[in-house]
Amino acid sequence: MNGLKPLGKINGLIVLFLFLVLILPVIFIFSFDLNAYFIPKPELNRFYVYSFLYSILGILASAIIGRIFRKDQKSSLPSVLRLIIGILWVVDGILQFQPEMPYGFLSFVIGPSIQSINNLSVENFLMIGYNLWLIHPFQFDALSGALQIFIGFSYLINDKKNALKYISIFSIIWSLVIWVFGEGFGGIPESGVSLLKGFPGSALIYILLSIPFISPKFENAKCLRNFFLHFISAIFIIGAFLQLIPGNTFWSRGQISFDIFMNIQQQGENPVVYFILNHAYVYFIYREDYLNVFMFLLMFAIGIMVLLNIRGGLILAMIFTGITWVLFQDMGIFINPATDPNTGLPLLMMIAVLLILERSADGKSHNNTLQGNNVLST
Repeated sequence: MNGLKPLGKINGLIVLFLFLVLILPVIFIFSFDLNAYFIPKPELNRFYVYSFLYSILGILASAIIGRIFRKDQKSSLPSVLRLIIGILWVVDGILQFQPEMPYGFLSFVIGPSIQSINNLSVENFLMIGYNLWLIHPFQFDALSGALQIFIGFSYLINDKKNALKYISIFSIIWSLVIWVFGEGFGGIPESGVSLLKGFPGSALIYILLSIPFISPKFENAKCLRNFFLHFISAIFIIGAFLQLIPGNTFWSRGQISFDIFMNIQQQGENPVVYFILNHAYVYFIYREDYLNVFMFLLMFAIGIMVLLNIRGGLILAMIFTGITWVLFQDMGIFINPATDPNTGLPLLMMIAVLLILERSADGKSHNNTLQGNNVLST
């Protein structure tokens, strides 16, 4: 039996999961926004004309890239990796087209991120992007969304090695822009930074997912697995020690449950998520005496287990990331106004890719053993 056959089904399930957990909620969010936010009709129409035209140009550009590199060698990296990045970028681009985004992006996303940083030099640097956006908010927002649509479609419809290399370089550059100006360096300079709330930033995870397409050495499955293993391990170990820093206030009774409460206050677009968050808040608020110690030990244990390539560590990392993505990051897309699914989902997808690589390696090893036994028997 070929141990690699089930991998195709797993890849399909991951893509289906991303579709259900992102595309369908995005449709719901837009329906809510069009009814809940009053935007002058001429301005809204102008915004969507810009968004439509720029997006069409982006899709055409991604098709042209495919045409230019059509005769090149196909990438040997797992196709599920580019499909994951592609879907994430397309969804991020669509979220940028929410009606409240041209003005709300500054007041609800960039502004609070800058204000929470306790460093004047960093604040002044980030204000450059803030003031630039204010010049033409509709144009810049439409262009930003279209760029992300371009990156996403380029990953989805191109599978050639050189095409993916150049697309990934552009993806990394734009991810850095988002990580610096949109996420305030992933929230690292902020007080209260935590893996629970989105450290180290979704854009940085996008960068890590894009890097393998640039260097030929990652065509070696072992190098690719080690790359993801080390970064996932580092994220959890650093996240564990962030829980110990007194200035992050996680030792204060009620702080962790308060973070869930703040998500409830921002929640208005999904009653199911509201129900989950509300019950989690009530549960945690009366059980916080040793919660931060437990969080530290759990994150640290996951990080060490992943570093040692213990399969159970990856499963535990996946469960932990999924739960924190729902409870503490509000699934990203349901926080008003959403710009991406936050760190939890991309990190979850990176762990899923690593599990696929591990299973693929096991399948190949099994096949090689069978072939060796057949040779000996003859």
